[in-house]
Amino acid sequence: MLQLLLSAALAPLVVSDVTLTAGTQLSFRGGVEAVAAEQGKGGKAFDLTLWITQKSETGAEIVWLVDERGRGEFPWSERFGRVSVDGAWRTGAAGPALLYDRGEGRSVVPIPLPFLVSDKPLTVDAAFSEGKLEFHVDKAGKSADKPTWKISVRDPFGPKRTLSVDQHSPLVLALNERVIMGRGEEYQLKLEFVGAEPLAGEQLAAVNKVLDKLLALRGKLNQPPQTQETNWKSEQLALLREQLPALAELAVATPLARLVAAGERDVQLQSGRSDALTELGSKYQGRPVEAFSSKGFGEDALAADDLAGKVTVLHFWDYRDEPLKEPYGQVGYLDFLYHRRKPTGLQVYGVAVDGRLGDDKTRAAAERSVKKLKAFMNLSYPILLDPGPLVKQFGDPRLLGASLPLFVVIGPDQKILHYHVGHYDVHQDQGLKELDEVVQKALETTK
Repeated sequence: MLQLLLSAALAPLVVSDVTLTAGTQLSFRGGVEAVAAEQGKGGKAFDLTLWITQKSETGAEIVWLVDERGRGEFPWSERFGRVSVDGAWRTGAAGPALLYDRGEGRSVVPIPLPFLVSDKPLTVDAAFSEGKLEFHVDKAGKSADKPTWKISVRDPFGPKRTLSVDQHSPLVLALNERVIMGRGEEYQLKLEFVGAEPLAGEQLAAVNKVLDKLLALRGKLNQPPQTQETNWKSEQLALLREQLPALAELAVATPLARLVAAGERDVQLQSGRSDALTELGSKYQGRPVEAFSSKGFGEDALAADDLAGKVTVLHFWDYRDEPLKEPYGQVGYLDFLYHRRKPTGLQVYGVAVDGRLGDDKTRAAAERSVKKLKAFMNLSYPILLDPGPLVKQFGDPRLLGASLPLFVVIGPDQKILHYHVGHYDVHQDQGLKELDEVVQKALETTK
């Protein structure tokens, strides 16, 4: 299946003598697929473009750009980067990667930089090692009429990858890698060289200039590396709206133009969503809570009358044990806040929002998933079970294209005093500082 996928996607190989000098653009295409994939389930394809922007005897700088198709993808802000390599084309820094959606979860798949240099001359049966990897030259071969070395690579767990390396340069013309994801399922990553071309000095300078500004912008956005979802906050959206238009003009006629355009589309979409969520919060904040009752496991239950005279945090989320997406660990910080403020009157209820709870055939599976997540995170606050009506009563942000969680803080007067869609910034020493400040202020009114 993977071979068919690649055959359909790959243009004819353009392999001439490649000189890896500053200004060289290298193009690759590849795919990822489960080895035991179900028929029709499909894999993913991707393009990888590399630019050698600087080159010396001691190393090089490489700009990379990934375009993913199918089974998940990183946001536009994580599809590019710059990496430095040493004189042997090696690096210890993170380089290009893919985001693969397995269905029950997502995994990051690193793409090895397609270069190989050995400390000894490559000949048939030559063997050498690099860290935990052991290399063996199996035979000489050809790739698109270009002489290559066929090399097998092992790690401590067994066969890792196979390479076809240009006999006259460090360039890897083909790569097949065994990748383990999920619960030990085996996948295949395949990468094939498409072609190389030199960039004129002005083109190379333009690529470098655009990338410099993109990297600087990403730094200001302060996102963790390899962020899998972007839900920009108002200050981040303002920064993007300010800088992306000028970047788009600068990127015209460069290979980075499509990336910047994707960023502009994302900002336009999220700006509209942000405005709608602000309006939603304004609608509910200050509103008295309407009558409701909800049950969880055992004796765990909550009704509107239980809110009187107390400060209550409702945390609407899916509470599934899989797919487990970051930053799921925020429920641990919520549990810490609960323990810290419980003696002064705070009550916290998680609300597991899952449509499967409304169907007798799937309810048991949904409940097991909630229990596993609660045990895994060692949560002490009670969790209510909601097939949908309760979160709808409090304003379901998913109807506006946003994602849970939704935090609702209810004051002792049974009115909503705080409404927050999405995750909070986590402070290492103070946890969910913004939420804690709201809670403390509300608790003071109960004294």
